[in-house]
Amino acid sequence: MAKNTKPEDLVNEVVEAFNASWTYRSASWHPKWQDMNKLYNSERVYVGYKGISDTFVPMSYSLVETMVAATSGDKPMVEYVPTKYAQNEETEALNALFSYYWDLDQWTPKLIQHNRGMFKLGTNVLHTYWNIDHPELEVIPLRDFFCDPSATYFKRDNAAYMGHRFMANKKQLEEELVINPDHDEKDPKSKALIPKYKNLDKLKDKYDSGDRTDKQEKDTENGSSPDEQGTKGMIEVICYETLDKIIYVGNREQVIYEHDNYFKERQQFLGLENPTGMFSYIIDSYSPDESQLYGKSVIDPIAKHQELLNDLTNQNIDAVSWSIDPEMELDPQYASYLGKMKSATGNVYPFKPGSYRAVQKPLLPTNVFNERTNIKNEIRETTAVDEITKGISAAGADTTATEVKAQVAQSGRRFALVVSMLENGGYYQLAKLVFQMIQLYVTAPVMLRVIGEKGIDWQKFDPEMFKGDYEPRIKLQATLQDERNYKMRDLKELYTAMLGNPFVDQQALTRYIVQKGFRLEPDEVEGLIKTKEQISQESQGKQEAPGKGEKPPEQVAMEGIAKNYANSAPDIQAQLEEKAGLQPSIVHEGAMETFATQQMADQALNGEQIAPVPTTPPIPMTPGQNPQQAPQINEQQGMMEGPGGQ
Repeated sequence: MAKNTKPEDLVNEVVEAFNASWTYRSASWHPKWQDMNKLYNSERVYVGYKGISDTFVPMSYSLVETMVAATSGDKPMVEYVPTKYAQNEETEALNALFSYYWDLDQWTPKLIQHNRGMFKLGTNVLHTYWNIDHPELEVIPLRDFFCDPSATYFKRDNAAYMGHRFMANKKQLEEELVINPDHDEKDPKSKALIPKYKNLDKLKDKYDSGDRTDKQEKDTENGSSPDEQGTKGMIEVICYETLDKIIYVGNREQVIYEHDNYFKERQQFLGLENPTGMFSYIIDSYSPDESQLYGKSVIDPIAKHQELLNDLTNQNIDAVSWSIDPEMELDPQYASYLGKMKSATGNVYPFKPGSYRAVQKPLLPTNVFNERTNIKNEIRETTAVDEITKGISAAGADTTATEVKAQVAQSGRRFALVVSMLENGGYYQLAKLVFQMIQLYVTAPVMLRVIGEKGIDWQKFDPEMFKGDYEPRIKLQATLQDERNYKMRDLKELYTAMLGNPFVDQQALTRYIVQKGFRLEPDEVEGLIKTKEQISQESQGKQEAPGKGEKPPEQVAMEGIAKNYANSAPDIQAQLEEKAGLQPSIVHEGAMETFATQQMADQALNGEQIAPVPTTPPIPMTPGQNPQQAPQINEQQGMMEGPGGQ
């Protein structure tokens, strides 16, 4: 920062930068964001049909929330990698430190809110800052963010300035503390923390710039606004950053905070050549434009379709309502009856025929309201959100399976692009800024609690190990899930191809599939897979005589035969059961009687002599013998015959 710069000059610099950005955006961007907010909140913007009903089909809301659910809610995997060969490659502690900060400040709900704003408006902003001993993250409403109008999304780091504004209570500002850079531990009067802001006593108790903040705009839209008492003591704070300096201005009249750019300061401390600053703002766009800073939202390309769907829906409702309760026309001579007429079933009026009747309106085509379905399909096709996140296709009944697969595959690629933009956009910027803050503020070794697959572990983080430059690699859960799916598919194909191959060690194959597919440690896999010695011992044990209380193999075999031939003739079933040592079934005893009675009836009908049903002892069978091969009773010879003769 330039030395001996007058405070009023700094105030003018900040206010002029804010006004330039505000003027640039207020002409078109502010109205567009307002419209996107309304459509998300199910409020009409482009009304084409005004009738009785005023229904809103919440497709815009559904699209945004579906995208948020598909991309947010889980902590991403962040891995720092060195950019030079000579740097330290053991970055587990650095990765763990980032994860620790993520949990400490609860970044997951903040990133959910950030992504929601990005999908809804097309662009959203995060602000990072160091709060005494850890980095903090705050979501900046897009309306309250300002930036150099000449900046573009892909060259945002080259912007002349950027910042944001907020309204705060004076007491809150007075109580905010920062680390004292001049703190001397040996001096008992030296304070480790000091107030962040200055000149607060010089600010007015009430201030109104005339430029509504995001909160003020939404309060007005919702029909509420703070009263006189609510605005008393509120201060407008404009936070202004360049690559060299940071300035906060209160009520556009006083500098309340100033400092060199933190990141440039750190680079100077490390002795790096040509130190440059960094912005502490993270800008994310859903569909960025190479020549614009702000991108298109999910709602933007389907906004007119959304309103057309609303119009058609309301027309449909009005048409149904009119058919149930139509407009009526009445002969003027019966005008005196209007006060006595009530719409009720069975009413009788003393009118001439035709003097009281429904107003005839043109008949609508039978397929006119099928257009609602077409509009919905166009919205789904434009955004591909349904197919992307729900795994479904909007294909009709005549769509082939090949076409469905092609649609889903295409949608998957579109979703992969969105995920890639997030990983290499906002999440990358966040990880990069956090690393710079670690280098800037973490100057002493720290012990970190790491919770992993093996439980709780403690790792030492020594900042001296990571004085170089490290690049973060980001993988969202959507990417990790895709990688797992592809990996499981490949492992499945490998297992299928190698299963039963005599040249492949089947035990080693199983161990490999289990370890790679479920990310288990080798010792964990060893506890699951039996060794060859264990298998051999179990096989030998099965061949030994049964122990005490166990059934002999012959009996087990006969019990299996009895169960397998449940549909055999009743006499055969009964004999099998008896042979197996089972209690004769009552059902089978009854079936035997029925079988004998039916046999005698058949003989009588055929004119045959009725022979008595012989009572014979159980048929002897050997274990494993097929019941159809059991010896048969020769009633005339009174002896048993085998299946092949006598």
